[in-house]
Amino acid sequence: MGQLPEPVKDRNPYWDNYKGVMIALVVLGHFLWDYWGLGLAGSLVSFIYLFHMPAFIFVAGYMSKSDHAKSQDSLLKLGVIYILFNTTIMLFSYALFDTSFQLITPQYSTWFLIALIVWRFTIQYLEKVKHIMFISVIVAFLIGLWRDVTDVFALARIVVFFPFFIAGYTLPKDKFISFIHNRKLADYIKGILLLAVTLLLAILFLDKYTGLSKFIVLMSSYDQLLDFIIRQGILSIAALMTISLTILMPKKPLPLLCKWGKNSLSIYVLHRFITLIFAFFLPKQQYIPNYIVVALGATVLTLAILGSDSVSRILNRIIDRVFAIASGCYEYKQKSLGHLALILATVILSLPLLRSLSQVASQTMAKVPQEDIIHQVMQAEHEAALEDAVTIAFVGDLILLQDQVRRAYSDSSGEYDFEPMFEYAAPYLTAADLAIGIFEGPTAGEDVNYSTSNFDDGLPLFLNYPDSFAWSVKNSGIDLVSTANNHLLDKGEEGVMRTLDILDEVGLLHVGSYRNAEERGNNLIVEIRGVRIAFLAYTYGSNGYSEEYFLWGNPSLTSILVSPANQYFQEVKASVLSDFNQLKGMSNPPDIIVVLPHMGTQFSHTTDAFQETWNEIFINAGADIILCDHVHAVQPIEFTIVDEGKEKQGIIVNCPGNFVNSYVEKNGDATSIVEVYIDPHRKEVICVGVIPMYTQAPANGNYRALPIYSILNEPHLQSQVSKYEMERVAEVQAIVTSVILNTELSLDQAQDRYYLFPQGYVRQKVNSIEITEEMRDRDLYKLLSVADSVCFVGDSITAGSKNGGYGWYEPLMAAFPDSVVHREAWGSATTKTLLENAEAIGDHAADLYIIAIGTNDVRYRNEQCAMSSSQYVSNIDLLVSKIMEYNTEANFVFISPWLALDNDPYTMLPNEDRDVMLAEYGEGLRLYCEAHGHCYLNPNPSISDVLNKFPPTDYLLDHIHPNAGAGIVLYCQKVLTD
Repeated sequence: MGQLPEPVKDRNPYWDNYKGVMIALVVLGHFLWDYWGLGLAGSLVSFIYLFHMPAFIFVAGYMSKSDHAKSQDSLLKLGVIYILFNTTIMLFSYALFDTSFQLITPQYSTWFLIALIVWRFTIQYLEKVKHIMFISVIVAFLIGLWRDVTDVFALARIVVFFPFFIAGYTLPKDKFISFIHNRKLADYIKGILLLAVTLLLAILFLDKYTGLSKFIVLMSSYDQLLDFIIRQGILSIAALMTISLTILMPKKPLPLLCKWGKNSLSIYVLHRFITLIFAFFLPKQQYIPNYIVVALGATVLTLAILGSDSVSRILNRIIDRVFAIASGCYEYKQKSLGHLALILATVILSLPLLRSLSQVASQTMAKVPQEDIIHQVMQAEHEAALEDAVTIAFVGDLILLQDQVRRAYSDSSGEYDFEPMFEYAAPYLTAADLAIGIFEGPTAGEDVNYSTSNFDDGLPLFLNYPDSFAWSVKNSGIDLVSTANNHLLDKGEEGVMRTLDILDEVGLLHVGSYRNAEERGNNLIVEIRGVRIAFLAYTYGSNGYSEEYFLWGNPSLTSILVSPANQYFQEVKASVLSDFNQLKGMSNPPDIIVVLPHMGTQFSHTTDAFQETWNEIFINAGADIILCDHVHAVQPIEFTIVDEGKEKQGIIVNCPGNFVNSYVEKNGDATSIVEVYIDPHRKEVICVGVIPMYTQAPANGNYRALPIYSILNEPHLQSQVSKYEMERVAEVQAIVTSVILNTELSLDQAQDRYYLFPQGYVRQKVNSIEITEEMRDRDLYKLLSVADSVCFVGDSITAGSKNGGYGWYEPLMAAFPDSVVHREAWGSATTKTLLENAEAIGDHAADLYIIAIGTNDVRYRNEQCAMSSSQYVSNIDLLVSKIMEYNTEANFVFISPWLALDNDPYTMLPNEDRDVMLAEYGEGLRLYCEAHGHCYLNPNPSISDVLNKFPPTDYLLDHIHPNAGAGIVLYCQKVLTD
């Protein structure tokens, strides 16, 4: 791999075998890369990264001996390959993962190409330096101390792996060839023993450093002294493995591997596109052990395709042509430049489309399509449990960036007013038994300057808030705040102490930072209606301060968490477990333990390994509720089981988003309040409620948190939110619900809060329509008033199969709460569908049957349809007969076949013919009802009148289905007034 084609009469299968083994490990390692630290896949990729690249570089060094490899043309061609594929993979990654453009930092595996250029150019001069191998090894270890050496131009890995290149380059060719062709049994035995010892050392090494960081194997600068020792271990294992492989590699061609080694360049530059797609569709958040089998299969398939001679020829031809153009070979220029430009333009323009298609496919794989979801509905037992529950409301980071502070200032009063930030969220917070927020920043006083940056403006960010902010937090209904966060020390220890004083003055309970050891040792326990709730708070650190500062210098200031790869991990874990044991060892221990950890990757809607590790530790230690923050983005909620003598239901709220933040990029305006409901008798979590919120700022005001339900239902707010903003509100609703609930809910399904139970999302019952005197005079209302049970029968409009399960009749039946309601309805149903299910329909023996069917009989025109008005009426009559076998006293209401709009894509008839036939079927149904004493309703004309006056999209999801909000309300109103 890595060497350019040159005239070679006879290839050496030994080196092709070697490269084949290495390129196979490269590809497998990249398929598994995202699962680092996860199960068997994580262990395997850690093992591969101990040696595979150093061994590959050793081979590249040996293959660089020729003058051709070091020639100007060869180096220029490598440069062309790097520019071409680094740029392409950068665009590809942007399309899939929205990664940033980093023009001087190699993307993914392309770093090797730029490294090869540097090594081949410099070796011509450095090979003459005495003791160059010894010097390069020393530099490889010492370079980690220099933090300025990063991935820019792949400098860190160029320096660290250079000794392996030198080793291959300086290997005596004649002596080595002689050795390869004259190996004795004793040589193989030595190689096998060395390999066995190396494997044992690798296993022991990985066992000792179980939390080995990816950044260590990528040769980043040292975070701690231990990293220096770990690098020595990694490079030593890599050297031993390279020696053993060099001794044992067969000289005869190995099937497939030899071919893959010969075509390793095409595999290397192209395989990363496939592995990125793999990572997109099978992300680490969904990891299961079976993924390793999929990764192995994908590796073999990728090698077989990209390692084929045909792909290699095509790639080399493209590279040659691009190189010819780049180097001024005009014989290609006229023909190729236009073609090349067209190809590149097509690729670049197609990337956004690829991304969109990938997202659609990913969503399809992840869950059932939205239109097929029927949400569970809140039952009486749910409502009773929630009515009796103890509630904890949780909001994320209470943070003030520079603009937020300045917008709150009033010239007239000379004061800072933050009350508007909380105005619309306050009712939810005050309604909870206990409301919690994260006070992310000090109140250190005006003398040391308030917040200095807006995060993305290039200014250093040091937070500091006016004292009035603490009063506004308290006035909003928040009772308790955590001060454990990475901005804790933005104004030094004095700032921490003053913040605690202000919080005490205001009357806010607080946890997470302390004045002294005595205060830290006093556990915060709040008792609510007989439930004793304890609180622990932690932060991953504080900006600009080392772990040693907290562990040794200021152990009582706050409680920190560290990465599993950190040298202090076991010590910090022991301290955390001690906190739990202290609580559980109390004479009157708490019923519930709440943990407030400040951790996670900023702006990510998925959890990272740090969060997952500590969440598991907290749960195993006995945490009932984990309320996490810091990432400034909503993240999923997870239910879990706490086993403390008996199994209890627990909950992990990974992040509710910010409360309010003026930095609204990266979905920073998509936030929520999360309510945790606790059974006061069983002392365990029942469920959570989620209130999606949108961060908005009036032109003349400050940023504020607006519950989306309030935006949709309060006229005063609606006048302050533009139509343009409502498009973003809809996006925010989708983001919050899809991430937190794992169920995307549109605005028409808006409720004041969404309930998530361990079994999944459960929606509330809809509100009743307003019943007018006109409605009370209608036959339908009178029939409903005397019916103890009602069965609604029909197609998708009754089933609600396109709007989440909201049947058209629900706002109507909410006005009759004592009635027992049944539903027998199916998407795409026709009269024949109902006849096939007549037994299920009749089995309810309902007092009243309300049947709406016939639209699909007209639209579909197939064997399941009544093909004429007379056949339609005949099917209706047969259905009535079958139902009356179960209840001879049943009453019937028939609704004329529902209307469809002109954009109906499924009708088999011209729209005019369809509408005429719908009218014929409706008239036949009317005459039948009149003859048999049934109630007939035709709400279609009045529904049509509304849809002609107002935008249909306010009421309908598509050409026929009412939405879950105004749509079903409209249908109920018009049915009841017909």
